Formats: sequence, structure tokens, C-alpha cells
Amino acid sequence: MNPREVKPEKFKVHTIVYETEDFAIAFGIWENGDGRLAMRWNGSGKDIGYPSQGGNPLWFQLPNTGVWTSEILNAISRIESTEKQMEDLRNKLSQ
Repeated sequence: MNPREVKPEKFKVHTIVYETEDFAIAFGIWENGDGRLAMRWNGSGKDIGYPSQGGNPLWFQLPNTGVWTSEILNAISRIESTEKQMEDLRNKLSQ
């Protein structure tokens, strides 16, 4: 399921910060006004992914305390950098 189509009442997505075919991380506003990260498995085809409740797709909110947000954003940055390095190496092999 496209993570942009997951629109529960209690969490409003502002930005998808990381997305693959299977998994997404978003920054949004929780019902109490807190900005926070949330994540979900996207599912495929008719599968609405996880988490869900009563047939409705949801986002799993991460705590706003501790290192959750900073560590996940740092990990996303490292993933994107590593993927770029691998793409560059593959391109060099094909030359």
C-alpha cells in the first residue's frame, strides 16, 4: 500500500522521510500536536500492510524521548549514502 494513502485520524503525515517498496518512515503530527516519526510495512497488492486495525492501515509512532528520532534519521542518511556508493560501483563495472 502506498504510504501516502495511510491517513489515520490521530496521525497526519507531513513528509515521507524514507521509503522502499516494503517499508516507510514518515514525519508527522500526532493528535496532541507532537511532531514525531512513525513507520510501517507497506504490504503489497490488496495487503494493507502493518500495522493495521479493523482493516484500516495505521502508522506505528516512535517515542519522542531518548535517541529514537536522531538515530533513525542518522541511519537513513547512512543507508542513502551506502546505496549511492553501491550504485556508483555498479556503474563503474558496466563501463
